[in-house]
Amino acid sequence: MFYEDVRIGQVAQFGSATFSRESILAYARLFDPRILVAAREGEPLSASGLHVASALMRRLIEGRAALRAAMATRGETLPELGVSPGFRDMRWPHPVREGDTVSFSMETISKRETSKPKWGLVGNAARGVNQRGEDVLLFSSLVLAARRTAEG
Repeated sequence: MFYEDVRIGQVAQFGSATFSRESILAYARLFDPRILVAAREGEPLSASGLHVASALMRRLIEGRAALRAAMATRGETLPELGVSPGFRDMRWPHPVREGDTVSFSMETISKRETSKPKWGLVGNAARGVNQRGEDVLLFSSLVLAARRTAEG
């Protein structure tokens, strides 16, 4: 999507992920051995926060790829992909327990022009919510979005 097409308040839904015991353990074997200790002690498992964040990022990338493919199919010009200056305030207010299903979304909360005429800066608020309606992942991010024209 081009900078000019982004609207403050628009919400993109990115589907959901179920965090089974097996998926939590598979992630733990690669990235978070603390979870393996809990598993050996027979405790109910909670997913690593970064496991939850990576599930959102995967769906975000897949969603962006699908949007770009649809644009290409319609013969539309594809915007250059911009980089993200980063995210902030990432937090996990509630744990993701084995068996939880988390739905992911991202709301556009700001946009502004930059000193580079080719790019605009878009602010987003990401959210993961479990099946009980509890926030399990929150963060805000910025991304450079290509402008349709240098003049906007």
